[in-house]
Amino acid sequence: MKYLPCLLASLLLAGCVHGDDVERLQAGMDREQVRAVMGPPEGSAHSPGKDCAYYTVLKDFWSRTPWSMSDRYYVCFTDGKVDTYGRVDQPASAQMTAR
Repeated sequence: MKYLPCLLASLLLAGCVHGDDVERLQAGMDREQVRAVMGPPEGSAHSPGKDCAYYTVLKDFWSRTPWSMSDRYYVCFTDGKVDTYGRVDQPASAQMTAR
């Protein structure tokens, strides 16, 4: 019973992506390349011609606050390649896009 809190914490952290992984994303990557970097998505959304995957990314130690230890990120694909990606709460002007 005394190990239960440690077990729960490790299970919660196992499903999260770290901030360094997001920096490895590049426009033009295919789904398998993104999965290799980010792991399986937590959720997804589909619209004609575009699919988006959603991830929870742990903040680095110095950026964490008791009420905010992670950020939500998206990766959107057009024709199977990364088109845009970024933090969910970022303004549209700060999104990463393919050129």
